[in-house]
Amino acid sequence: MALDYSLLDVFADSPFQGTQIPVVVLDGGVFTDQTKTAIASEFQQTETVFVDAANKECLVSVYNGKGKTLFGAHTILAASYVAYEMGLAKDEGGFASFQMSQNEHVIKSFIDKREQSPGSIQFARTLTPTVDRFTPEVSRLAKALNVDEKHISFSKYRPMLVSVDHPTLIVPFTKPEHVLAASLNEERWTQLLSEVYTTELFLFAPGSITGSSDFYGRLLNANLPRDIYPPIGNVMPEFIAYLSEQKETAEGTHTFTIDRGSKDTRKSVLHAEFDKRPGRGVRCRIGGNVIKMGVGSLLFS
Repeated sequence: MALDYSLLDVFADSPFQGTQIPVVVLDGGVFTDQTKTAIASEFQQTETVFVDAANKECLVSVYNGKGKTLFGAHTILAASYVAYEMGLAKDEGGFASFQMSQNEHVIKSFIDKREQSPGSIQFARTLTPTVDRFTPEVSRLAKALNVDEKHISFSKYRPMLVSVDHPTLIVPFTKPEHVLAASLNEERWTQLLSEVYTTELFLFAPGSITGSSDFYGRLLNANLPRDIYPPIGNVMPEFIAYLSEQKETAEGTHTFTIDRGSKDTRKSVLHAEFDKRPGRGVRCRIGGNVIKMGVGSLLFS
């Protein structure tokens, strides 16, 4: 059997940047969770997207080497790109739209139409976050992150635990270079785990490593090697909710860009917009560019 796939660079402003996402087209047949997990393991990327045009109830699914997982910003954009190419998106005139379902929720993406390939893609969500402002003292966080306390305490923001899809401890820094220098002190971080109820940290700072963004962000957890910079699309809902919770964030619509990576690794640039309205959930739009880097066939029996 041969399955066609595309290799996409998501949130990439140029080739060989962004997050690599394989998208596999399932052309007939029944594919079990075990088979999809094995295929995802073969690609050895953070996630693999599967598009099955014959399965109207589950048109798109996402797997990694451990099994089925939730959509993230990068996999939503990757699925939308290939769905547009396959003619599965709805023509809305000046743009196209595509809908995916996850846990009884509908995710709708919007695709700029171009002659040769899809243009910029974004999707919309309404967030209902849970926020906990009671976090460990900055001095203890600094020691757990092997950084100078002043690089956190002098930021205009404060640490906060935010949950939309999954709990994330968000820690602000003064500059991107301090975020890049951070690393987990395993012993001190273990001491904090019972207080923060999450293993995921999102570090951010005003500024940019690409020279074109408002913020720099980095995911960190105890399982990541020192110089690995995983995709940050999955925590954008938490980060947007965090920004919306700031007292300085006025009511209305706000836009920002955030980059990910390092000077020596792949870089991503994410574009986001959110509406802060009293008594309402946070309505947000997250988007960016997708570049097709390759196509191929996966052969197995």
